[in-house]
Amino acid sequence: MENVSERKSPEFDRLAFTVLAIEASAQKMGISPREMRRRLDKVGLIKSLIQDCYDTLHTESREAVANDVVEALKNWEREE
Repeated sequence: MENVSERKSPEFDRLAFTVLAIEASAQKMGISPREMRRRLDKVGLIKSLIQDCYDTLHTESREAVANDVVEALKNWEREE
């Protein structure tokens, strides 16, 4: 039987972190994860913040990540 840790890869870790960041941010804003993903996607923050800054962000607490994502989203949406 294959061990779960043997199946994990850097891509899996990044994907899991992206899901966590979207869910935590959605919860902070009181919206659904689907709506949060749509809004983040619209301004390009899934790639430019959550994925591209993974090395830094994944060392922060869930709450800190949610705060960073929500703040960035509000700022980027204001710029549109």
